[in-house]
Amino acid sequence: MHERTCRRPPIALPVAIAAVAGAVAVVALFAAGVSASAGVSAATGVSAETPPPAAGPTPGTPPAGTETPAAAATPANEHGATPGEALAFFMSSRDYRTIRDLKSVMTASLKATYDKDPVPFNGHKGIRLSAFDYREPSVGPAATGATVSVKSLWDDQGEAVEQRAETVRLARGEDGLWRASALSRGASEPVRFKGSVAGVTSLRQILRAWVRRDFDTAKGLMSDAFLKRQAGREEGIEAVFAGDANKRRAAFRIVDMTPQGTASVSARVRLVETAPGRPSGLEGTPKTLVMARKGQRWLLDDWR
Repeated sequence: MHERTCRRPPIALPVAIAAVAGAVAVVALFAAGVSASAGVSAATGVSAETPPPAAGPTPGTPPAGTETPAAAATPANEHGATPGEALAFFMSSRDYRTIRDLKSVMTASLKATYDKDPVPFNGHKGIRLSAFDYREPSVGPAATGATVSVKSLWDDQGEAVEQRAETVRLARGEDGLWRASALSRGASEPVRFKGSVAGVTSLRQILRAWVRRDFDTAKGLMSDAFLKRQAGREEGIEAVFAGDANKRRAAFRIVDMTPQGTASVSARVRLVETAPGRPSGLEGTPKTLVMARKGQRWLLDDWR
């Protein structure tokens, strides 16, 4: 007796075929949607997937309702409205760190002179212009030029080393602004103290600290007796080093040093302070400092 074998067709194959057909239909519909969206994107220039950014101010523009100042829109040279302003800015910018400012108030011909040799303008070997003085120029409304005699003080690490007499010519440009057109150097006087008196090194260190308003450094160069006498005084030595914040410490001059025996030296000095960016007297305020020998060191023992 033979066993009859009945083979039934698999049921999963038709189901799979139907599933594939459905997926193909879905893909076709999705592709059609994407094509339509792409057509809209091409027409409008806006991505279909990323919404357009919210409208806002262009970077660098002020918010709505804010008026743009004329000075901000068109930078103006504020230093040449008068010959005095031009000269003050020219003199206070004579430093290698402010060359751009200096050239901004020069005529084209003076810029060319500077480019050939900047030393007469900026100094050399660490020597810099620390203070200047002149009589304010007075010109008529129709004037196109002015010549001003200027005195300048030059320092090295805070110590005045040279005083110069200079002549600056100013010219008014077609835009109505004044600029420096020429610089001529006249007489020069060396003012650095060249004596090798005992205690001069410590004296210079103290005075350089005064220029920097650095009381902590100077304190280490003062005698205990002097600090005790100054302690608690409203106008004591600490207040002297702090000084007037509205004044610029320009330079110091050591006029002379006179030994008082072998352990004390009296020094006459002049302390030059100026109004920032303005002409100021170069003579300085006279002071007398006493240096005392304490062991191997020379220390400040009086300031009057």
